[in-house]
Amino acid sequence: MSRFGLSPRKFRRLLTQYCSLTRELECVPTFFLTAVTLKRHPKLIKKLCQYGVEFAIHGYIHTDYGMLSYQEQKKHFNKAIETFNKCEIPFTGFRAPFLRTNDNTFRVINDLGFKYDSSITVHWDVIDDNDGFTREARREYQRVLDYYNTHQARSYLVLPRIIDNFVEIPVSMPDDEIIMERLGVTDEDKMSSIWNDIVKKSYQSGEIFTIQLHPERISHYEKTLIGIIRDLKQYNPPIWLATLREVTEWWKERNNFQFRIEDEGHGKYRVKADCSERATILVKNAGVNVPVKEWFDGYQSVESRDFVIESTKKPVIGVKPDSSPRAIQLLRNEGYIVESGEQPDNYSVYLEGLAEFDKTEEKALSQKIEQTDAPLVRYWRWPNQARSAVSVTGDIDAITINDFILRILETLFTPIEKERKTSLK
Repeated sequence: MSRFGLSPRKFRRLLTQYCSLTRELECVPTFFLTAVTLKRHPKLIKKLCQYGVEFAIHGYIHTDYGMLSYQEQKKHFNKAIETFNKCEIPFTGFRAPFLRTNDNTFRVINDLGFKYDSSITVHWDVIDDNDGFTREARREYQRVLDYYNTHQARSYLVLPRIIDNFVEIPVSMPDDEIIMERLGVTDEDKMSSIWNDIVKKSYQSGEIFTIQLHPERISHYEKTLIGIIRDLKQYNPPIWLATLREVTEWWKERNNFQFRIEDEGHGKYRVKADCSERATILVKNAGVNVPVKEWFDGYQSVESRDFVIESTKKPVIGVKPDSSPRAIQLLRNEGYIVESGEQPDNYSVYLEGLAEFDKTEEKALSQKIEQTDAPLVRYWRWPNQARSAVSVTGDIDAITINDFILRILETLFTPIEKERKTSLK
């Protein structure tokens, strides 16, 4: 009742506060909106578009799509697309209600032409055992993480990934709901401390922090958001503050980058980069014949797209021919030049034992390469010399008390039980 009213007035005030705040901070939020909510409040949503807010689809209704079949989800998402188009609200992405999906979800959003999804969750280790939380609060916290089937940031690279024709952008936990409702944190300094820890961790590792901040909690998180956005603008190399649409466009642009490398003899290799002007090209542990700029963690950035590296070995990563395609794809996604071969001495870095490779080994492999003193060249993950990235997002699935009541009824009358039985058969 403190967040929603019988009319849209109270929530409109919160949305205006959120959008005014982000505009003042030169930050554009991405809001995921259920189509039925849009259908009931089209004028309010259109007004938010004037603030430059990016909207994305949050399902047709707020239900657990992870329990539905391909056909049922496709029917829902087609109805959502129809509603957004009819209301003239542009969209490119999707986030599942409750952050719950199944393989059918990704098939549907790919088949329907969504550009990105942001439903996969990643948990950062920022809740310390000595933070004074009760046993019940910790139990509830873990229960929610289990419900989301979250990945661990300590082992999983928190980065976008191209899946078929769309980009998957992970959302970070703990989010505003977990911090306030599960852990019971109401002190703004403590809230800020938790998210600032994620900013620092993601910056150090060069990953993305996708903030989940629902509009109904903006009054509680105003100080936290202001502090985080202002602080991240002080980092050098910078943090890229972007919408999820911008992250998607960049990741697809970057996916087309290539290197050509030619052995010129006498320990010299010519590197030709086929990339856009926004690309960040890095070299490490090697001399080059063009001006460089000190960047981060021993790397130097190169502006030239045609240069010569001095190296006793070819500055690429060699892998055994039996290496897992998942591992090879990861290395290429990381911007390295990867070659398959049987001769370790031909490469500055040679990796073995990758025939079996799991997502829980991603960060360990990345760190192993980072810790080597071998000469390397790569495309960095983010544009324009940025070290890491931050996106501000939130979900809108109710604007009034009536929306909440209807949300419950809509979920009850969605044939989840029928679909579950069908899928089990």
